[in-house]
Amino acid sequence: MPLLEKDLNELPSGLPGLLHWASAHEHFCVLDGSAGADPDYAFPNLIAVGATRWFELNSARSFAELDDFLSPSSIGYLVQIGYGLKDRIEKLSSRHVDRIGFPDLFVFEPLHLIRFLPNQKLQLQSPDPEALWSDLLQIQDLPGSVPIPSVSFQARCTVEEYLEQLSQVQRHIRRGDCYELNYCQEFFAEDVRMEPVSVYQALTRIVQAPFSCLYRNGSRWLIGASPERFLKKTGEQVESRPMKGTAPRNADPIQDKKLGEDLVQSEKDRSENIMVVDLVRNDLSRVAAKSTVEVPVLCQLHSFPQVHQLVSTVRARLRPGVRFTEIIRACFPMGSMTGAPKVRVMELTDQYECSARGLYSGSVGFIEPNGDLDLNVVIRSLQYESDGGYLSYHVGSGITIYSDPKKEWEECLWKSTGIRKLFGE
Repeated sequence: MPLLEKDLNELPSGLPGLLHWASAHEHFCVLDGSAGADPDYAFPNLIAVGATRWFELNSARSFAELDDFLSPSSIGYLVQIGYGLKDRIEKLSSRHVDRIGFPDLFVFEPLHLIRFLPNQKLQLQSPDPEALWSDLLQIQDLPGSVPIPSVSFQARCTVEEYLEQLSQVQRHIRRGDCYELNYCQEFFAEDVRMEPVSVYQALTRIVQAPFSCLYRNGSRWLIGASPERFLKKTGEQVESRPMKGTAPRNADPIQDKKLGEDLVQSEKDRSENIMVVDLVRNDLSRVAAKSTVEVPVLCQLHSFPQVHQLVSTVRARLRPGVRFTEIIRACFPMGSMTGAPKVRVMELTDQYECSARGLYSGSVGFIEPNGDLDLNVVIRSLQYESDGGYLSYHVGSGITIYSDPKKEWEECLWKSTGIRKLFGE
């Protein structure tokens, strides 16, 4: 497909105009890794606009058909995976109603792909990139400044219910049913009217996450500021960066440094992280060449504007001929959002959590024409249904035998600081 390189500064409306133009399409996605301090730990910077072909998992299409859909492409594919895909991978089901309604799996081949290059350059890939550029130059009038609405979110379950549910989970841990379980809760608001592009831009300014995304599928929007990578494939090498262990930030540099150091030394947080690393090692071993799974980084401190996190790196070399669906079957849902043992934990989370996760705990990312890919973990993100005005975000934490349920509630509040600040809470 033809390519054209241009200068972003030539656009009269700049990046805001580009985002508003793209967001008017029924299918589009922005991947933004520009906030990442480490270029190896950040999304590619691109906008995928329109859909020439798409694959939606439904009663008439099976997950196994996806590999045939992913035929060689000169432009690549945008991938969206909902948490509900677990029910196709394992013999599971969910009792909760999903108010947003993202598909369990949606993949599309973009009509236009715009990549952000260094020095404010754009690379346009399109059936007619000159015509595309001409259209972009015509963008003059932008919507007026749209204020972020004040929103009062409701917890799907009360603090008392949350504490009781975690006590029940710890009873399962003591009985040996599981070792660690990632428990998630929903905060929601109804009849919210907002402009998703403005909300996305404001949220990413606050959170500054290396795996941010703005994704639209019809009336369903994901406004994401994720700090976590699920999977990256480069050639035959694949890596995951599980994130477990959290501490708040502090405005005082001395206190803030101590909070980070204490997190690195925390037995409870390190044990959470290491258990997930073991789970990810096991997942990757199902598609890896023999004796190639390794952990080059264990419990490394990463500091984001609202929280400190412990992040590990698990790598492997794939067996020859492994296809995309095999990788996803082996590794999804990600260990950091489930626990161990994975299948039993997913049964228990559906039993004790109060709502459907939807796209939360799922993934968004891009498959390059050569088969390389980068997928995030959908956390620190808003799900929005624009027709009905339903707005939702989830937060979760890893529960072990050492967990204090009250402190886990506090951890969820730390993690949602950016979202709550955005909406005036």
